[in-house]
This record gives sequence, C-alpha cells and structure tokens, in this order.
Amino acid sequence: MRLSDRAVTVLKGFLFIAALLPLTYLVAGAFIFPQWLGVNPAETITRSNGDWTLRLLLLTLAVTPLRRLTGWTWLLRLRRMLGLFTFFYALLHVSSYVSFDHVFDVVEILKDIVKRPFITVGFTCLALLIPLAVTSTNAMV
Repeated sequence: MRLSDRAVTVLKGFLFIAALLPLTYLVAGAFIFPQWLGVNPAETITRSNGDWTLRLLLLTLAVTPLRRLTGWTWLLRLRRMLGLFTFFYALLHVSSYVSFDHVFDVVEILKDIVKRPFITVGFTCLALLIPLAVTSTNAMV
C-alpha cells in the first residue's frame, strides 16, 4: 500500500495530536480536574509519563519490522516524529521524578541511581536517547 505525500502529511498531523493527548490529560488534571490525578498526583504524573515513554519507544521500534512485514514504506516517514515524542515523554518523566520525588536534590538522585537498578536503567536509556534526539534534525540527517 502506497500513500500520497498529502496523506502522509495528514497522518503526521493526527499522530502529532494523538501523541499530545496524554500530556493534555495530565495538564487538565493538574489545573482543571484535580480528581483525575488521584490521591497522589505526583506519582500519577511521573508514572504516566514513564508509561507513555515506554509505549512510544516500543511503537517507534516496531516501525521497521512492520514496514518489512507489510511493505508499507510510508511508515518510515513517521518514525522520527515517534522517536522525538519518545524523547519528549522521557524528559517529562525524568523531570517529574527529579522535581516531585527528590526536589532537585542531586546527591539523593545519585544515591537513588546507584541503589535502584530500574532507575539506573532509566537514566541509561535517557542518556542513549539524547544523541538520537540531537541528531534527528534535518541538518544532521
């Protein structure tokens, strides 16, 4: 199946809006409907951003195998946007962890990275996403 340039552009627009919906929900919960975030809003925000980071990462990684299986080459044109949204949600996740859980206490954050393996893995993944995000500009491509 081949899509026209216009169809891919429209699809990118829908993808952009869809990728921002989880953030819109959290912002609305923080400022308009606080009951949406439950009894521990900081944990809800941190966990939700982490969940969406993982979902978007898996979706981004699934683009190439799906393209190979189906022959849909237009999927490749969505991969960069998916990857950048993955990085965006990863930054939101780390930012909420640093600000809500440790209130910017660098020493405590470093202790937590050493003490908890899943946080070590998370920070490692963020460090690996940084070069990918930086090199995804048109000039770098």
